[in-house]
Amino acid sequence: MKEQTKSKKRWLFYLVLAVGVLLLAAATVLTVYFLTKGGDQILVEEPPVIADPDPIVPDAPPEEPSEPSSGQTVRFVSPVENASPKVNFYDVYDNKTLGWGYYHKAIDYDAAEGSTVRCIGDGVVESVTYSEFTGNLVVIDHGDGLRSYYRFVEPVDGLGKGEKVTRGEAIGTVAGAYGIERFDGVHLHFYMSLGSKPVNPTDYLDVLLEEK
Repeated sequence: MKEQTKSKKRWLFYLVLAVGVLLLAAATVLTVYFLTKGGDQILVEEPPVIADPDPIVPDAPPEEPSEPSSGQTVRFVSPVENASPKVNFYDVYDNKTLGWGYYHKAIDYDAAEGSTVRCIGDGVVESVTYSEFTGNLVVIDHGDGLRSYYRFVEPVDGLGKGEKVTRGEAIGTVAGAYGIERFDGVHLHFYMSLGSKPVNPTDYLDVLLEEK
């Protein structure tokens, strides 16, 4: 009798163990199923975060542009010659590639592919980054917290961090349309900031924008 009782207990133990393993396997399968299927329902409401000072979508309208620390507005040259702005600072921009509309914190110059891109003023190259998604970007530090950003460019050979550049010096050429604006036409995306805030480039550039 004792042997039969032990046998029954052993059988019950293995039965409970088997049921537990089956339940665990079923739970794992269901979890994977719902995670993979449920992912199709996730809606991306905003563009991806870009790790540079020129994010696609601003959180709020910028404040009135500040002036450099000298108290005088500095005049610079246009970043690309013989090109008219096709999107002005803080226009509502309808990005055909992403399918989103947002406030534009830069000026898009309607320049032909291969057009020379020039540094707007004396400064030091802060960074040169390459991206097939967000566009190649050259950042120039002009001092006193003022920086200029040139996106969708092909930098000149050898241009690198720490290099001194002068007003009007060629730093690259306008690239073909690609990345997050590949369906938006060839252009130079030009941006300026003072400290951590975007500023209207027309407050610094010695050029006039066309009235819309």
